[in-house]
Amino acid sequence: MRLLLTSATSGLGRTVAALLGPDHDLVLTDLTTHTGGSTNVTACDLGDDDSTDRLVDGIDAIVHIGYGGHFASASELLDVHTRCTYNLLTAARSAGVGRFVNLSTLRLLDDYPEYLTVTENWRSTPGVEPVILSAHLTEYVCREFGREGGIKIANLRLGFPLVEGDTAAAAGSGDSAALASDDLSAAISAALTADLGANAQSTDAPHPVSFRTIHVQSPIPGGRFLLKGAASILGLWEGQGVA
Repeated sequence: MRLLLTSATSGLGRTVAALLGPDHDLVLTDLTTHTGGSTNVTACDLGDDDSTDRLVDGIDAIVHIGYGGHFASASELLDVHTRCTYNLLTAARSAGVGRFVNLSTLRLLDDYPEYLTVTENWRSTPGVEPVILSAHLTEYVCREFGREGGIKIANLRLGFPLVEGDTAAAAGSGDSAALASDDLSAAISAALTADLGANAQSTDAPHPVSFRTIHVQSPIPGGRFLLKGAASILGLWEGQGVA
């Protein structure tokens, strides 16, 4: 599959590129200010112009860093995560890109007490911290495109912290919301092909379902967030203590 990965020079972008590179034809892109002359990263500022159209030409699916990319000022973050995401989705839908995977964060639900069984149906509580608010707004843009249809969007809210290795490494970290890099790789790969309409229950969801939010943390004992969506939509971690 020919994949486009945004914010590719960021820390999370490099991690995701290393995870997906062996199995996919990966096209890396980032804003001009971050490419630093890298020959393997296409500079694109995701404007409403031909450069964004050329970027998505021939792409099968997009993996978008909606949280955890580059540090920037509040105004820059909000611009990248709203206007630029909108432009990218507009170009992708027009070009016939079939799938968009947004990498968001479970920190949107961090204000809920840990003893609560928080699922994908709970309302996010982003607050005003720019990086968290930006992630929330990226989800909002994606959700609106999902309602309109024309492109299928998997919104993966990632656990924290990201731990290199397998599920056992995440369990050993002592963090109840930890996500192992192996589990992140499995979740993104599954989201690229999963039937997003599987087990849909929302009465106001578009038909066919074009936007689904899915919690992604490692299936560790005492895990903070329920992984019902990962099990029912992505087919991951069934029978491993997932509520």
